[in-house]
Amino acid sequence: MTVAALSLFAASGCRSQVNADQVPVGTAVQVTRHDGGLVEGTLAARDEKTLTVKGGRTTRTVPRGEIADLKVVTPGRAIELPPVAKFREFTVPEGTPLKLTFETSVSSETSRAGDEIEARLSEAVRVDDVEVMPAGSVLRGMVTAAESAGKVKGRASLAIHFDSIEVRQERYPISSDFAAEAAGTKKMDAVKIGVPAAAGAIIGGIIGGGKGAATGAAIGGGGGAAVVLMTEGKPVMLGVGTSATVLMTKSIDVRVPLK
Repeated sequence: MTVAALSLFAASGCRSQVNADQVPVGTAVQVTRHDGGLVEGTLAARDEKTLTVKGGRTTRTVPRGEIADLKVVTPGRAIELPPVAKFREFTVPEGTPLKLTFETSVSSETSRAGDEIEARLSEAVRVDDVEVMPAGSVLRGMVTAAESAGKVKGRASLAIHFDSIEVRQERYPISSDFAAEAAGTKKMDAVKIGVPAAAGAIIGGIIGGGKGAATGAAIGGGGGAAVVLMTEGKPVMLGVGTSATVLMTKSIDVRVPLK
């Protein structure tokens, strides 16, 4: 948005609207986009086309053409939200663990690649102390591989990819993987699937509860997938209610409505 356009907003009744080029870098600001997105924080940079605002752990770049309202925030003084403001955006970073419960039963013996899978968050995901993805948010994905014990020399395996999550009736694309394999000798299995030996690498996989839960050790796998060693020689079976933890392999921006 040009300086002239910003001045026009002020003249048309938005008296708190300010000229972006007159706000010093480092000033606390409140920027509202035309789509209702509210961006609050410190003005970190600006150029002819954009403003960059840093707030919490997130830095956002707002094109000037998308700015509906811009205000300077005075510490300790309440500031009125413009009518256009509808939500704040929070970035859920790559590597965030998602604790979930399976809503679909899957098995290395009966499932096939392409079968749809559904799960729900068992714990809310918070960013900057804000509940961004509530418990109960629905994850959807599909089986990417399923091998019964008889096809892999006595070692059953199952792999799942989650590609979306529904939060407050709005769907977002995600990328998160889960894999489980029947155990043989655990030391050899760890070598074959590239599992770190350090105890600190134990992040992911089934963590208990529900029919069909794993009885083996949960260990972190390579490539962002959670890998679980199941009971030796048994099929990999994950019943409804099975708990698991997977990691997000890409960050996403989630809208949180203003209250």
